[in-house]
Parts: sequence; C-alpha cells; structure tokens
Amino acid sequence: MKMPSDSELTVLFEGDEQQLEQFTFAYSVIVDWREEDEEIVRLFGKRLPDETVEVTSTDKGLDVTYNGQLHSIALTFTGKDRYITIRGFQELIRDKYEIRLFEASYFSDTHEFLILPKRQWEKLDARYPVRSREIFRVIDEELDFP
Repeated sequence: MKMPSDSELTVLFEGDEQQLEQFTFAYSVIVDWREEDEEIVRLFGKRLPDETVEVTSTDKGLDVTYNGQLHSIALTFTGKDRYITIRGFQELIRDKYEIRLFEASYFSDTHEFLILPKRQWEKLDARYPVRSREIFRVIDEELDFP
C-alpha cells in the first residue's frame, strides 16, 4: 500500500474533522483489543511499501520475518499481548518507520494507528509540534487498551 502524500498529511493537520475521518479511513491500521496477534503484524506489514513481512505463531509468541530477517516476539498469552505485539513490531521497523496511535481512539476498544517513515514524522513534529501531540500518541511501554 502507499503512504500518504505530503498534501494529504497537511490536510490531516490543518483540515476539519471530516477530512481527518477520511484520512484515518484511508491510512490507519485498526486494531481491536481482541485482534489476533498474527493479524496485527499482517495489518501493519501491509502498510509498509516495498517491505516484506511474514508472521507465524509459535508456542512462545510470534516469529516475524522482516525483509528476510527472522525476529521473535515473546507473548504472555494474555490481553496485554496486543500492545506487546505492537511494541515488538515497532522495534523491528524502528530504523525506518514509526507507529503512532490516533489519540482520539485511545479510550475505545478499537485503536487506530498511523505508520509513517521516521523522517516524515520528524518533519511533521517540527512543522506541527502542538497539533502532532494532540492528534497522536507515541507508542511507549505504558500504552495499552484502557
């Protein structure tokens, strides 16, 4: 899938609520609190242009192959695994991409995320420092479904 263009990202930060909804519909990754962890990796992987992502479940968690390199994500097999998976995948792609949560979805049982190249996030944070913090939440160790 393609990444949003610079003009689409401008609409995200400068547009109205309807434009924001259209943007999130087109570019977000939607994760329900009951989502299978394999599927979470697949959903994020589909959003990465020119990247190869494969995932299989193991008795310890997930084996994720990202651009030909195998990585393991250990799971607890509890409800906390959704964000363990998200943080684990973020760690794999951190050199090139960053995943952020749409803040408006935080208090829902379905979270919406945007994945962009790190350089694009840096430009957006510099151009829209306040708005960026209002719209997005950085994925950190405390983040989980409320």
